[in-house]
Amino acid sequence: MIRFTEMFSVLAVSLGLASQAVAGQGNNLPPGPHFMLNVIAFNAGNCPAGDFTDSNRHMIAVQANFTPDGSGILDTTQAGADKNLIIKTNTIKLTEGSDIQVIDGNACDKGGAELMLPADPFVCDADGDGAIDANRVNDPACVGENLQFQEYRVFLRLVGRLGTGIGVTTCADENTVDVNGDGVIDDTVICSTENVVRVRGAGSKFEDVTRQLLTICVDTDGNGTCDARYGIFDPALEDAFWQWNTAGKAHAQLVFVPLPD
Repeated sequence: MIRFTEMFSVLAVSLGLASQAVAGQGNNLPPGPHFMLNVIAFNAGNCPAGDFTDSNRHMIAVQANFTPDGSGILDTTQAGADKNLIIKTNTIKLTEGSDIQVIDGNACDKGGAELMLPADPFVCDADGDGAIDANRVNDPACVGENLQFQEYRVFLRLVGRLGTGIGVTTCADENTVDVNGDGVIDDTVICSTENVVRVRGAGSKFEDVTRQLLTICVDTDGNGTCDARYGIFDPALEDAFWQWNTAGKAHAQLVFVPLPD
């Protein structure tokens, strides 16, 4: 079986990923092999046709000027909605697998896209003693920003037209645990208190968004702040997805970079 870090090297050769073309040029992206995914917004009525299910695909289509409630507020989510009734446009379902693959690349005007990702466990200084607690993997007490991921990191930048923007929030549903502390385990969508809201400016550089995109930080007491953090594939959760809101025809680049052993 190919190890996860080896998989990146294989992809870099077999798919011709241009890691050196975008890394190491002052744009904050670490050098080395990586997987690049483009998320590109199209105007409603001009969405590309098809599901884009070929395994070598590196693009997901979303709809421009979209938020699920039509407000235009980029950090709007579908938190509190029944997971069976959510608006699927501009959602990207996250499925656990052994490699990175676009399973369905069209979220523009149909039933959402789907992206396969490997799990990425995290550790942190959960007890505040100044040392990383390597034995506390995926600990819900890791609510701060000092997370150490064990497999890969995710970087993001906007390219294309100035003034376009995105708002990305990671959401999921409860599976085996009352994650949000409301006393029941149900089909209500839970969204992270953290998100990525960016507007395209000049000189856009890659930023590390691993924490926002691969974990869900949950408010359990209704005060608006995070009390517990879960990985997107934690057994306590199911059906994780990215709510991908847009302002204009935004073009985002996501780069997945493996961590050294």
